[in-house]
Amino acid sequence: MFNYFKYMITVPRKFILNWAISGGVYLLILPLAFANSSVESLLIDTQREAFRGMSENETMMNLLGISDWDNVFTLEGMVTTYFLVPFVPLLIGTATIILLNKLGSKAEEDGTFEFVAALPMTRTSVYLTQSIVAVLFGLFVTFAWTNIMFIPIATMELSQTLDYVPLMKATLQAALAGVTFGALGFALGAFTGKSSMAWAFGGGLMAFEYLTNSLAGTNDFFQWFDDNLSSFGAYGNPYQDGLFAEDLLLVIGKIMIFLAIGFIGFRNRSLNLR
Repeated sequence: MFNYFKYMITVPRKFILNWAISGGVYLLILPLAFANSSVESLLIDTQREAFRGMSENETMMNLLGISDWDNVFTLEGMVTTYFLVPFVPLLIGTATIILLNKLGSKAEEDGTFEFVAALPMTRTSVYLTQSIVAVLFGLFVTFAWTNIMFIPIATMELSQTLDYVPLMKATLQAALAGVTFGALGFALGAFTGKSSMAWAFGGGLMAFEYLTNSLAGTNDFFQWFDDNLSSFGAYGNPYQDGLFAEDLLLVIGKIMIFLAIGFIGFRNRSLNLR
């Protein structure tokens, strides 16, 4: 099992490192935009006023996940209430489906899964290893992003700053939200042996939960779903309020249920081997 785990992180290591490093480097623009008051005035204040008219469009604000126009142009607002949700869950869910498809159901369709099938491992061990990779990949990439982004915050005197521990709490909640979508995509791909099912269910759940979160105030069902079942809705504001057990249990429970469903199908179906 350890050798297979090593194989699963070694073969796609360029993919994993590209996602972890490139995203973190790109995010450096956020704290650097607050390098000093002059830079902040040029890059942040100007844009806030230039696009203020957008804040009057409630539908657009909801779709972008913005509840407070002025707050989103602060460093805290940009990172903890705009980037970490909705973008982190969407990106992590997508990346996880791509990675696990490549190593799982897509490999079966391409006829490259025989190597794994020939290993002296039970299906339980194979699926458990893939599940661990699915969860750890999402957590690793998200924490890499926020830790790389935090480097200038820790080493430079910026006009605005963030506290590390609350930021890591927010990172954990956002990462687990993304893992739920990746876990469902991986699980249905493993259940059916079809990579298209991974995108249909994983991507479909992402789209549905994003829309219910964005439009929660317009529909009672959307509001109920966002409050009780949505991975986006579970995020809240962990940077300010900390982590809540019920929110963590919701996303962790969804991950475990999705992975259990995938295991049932993977264990009982015939593999697509050539």
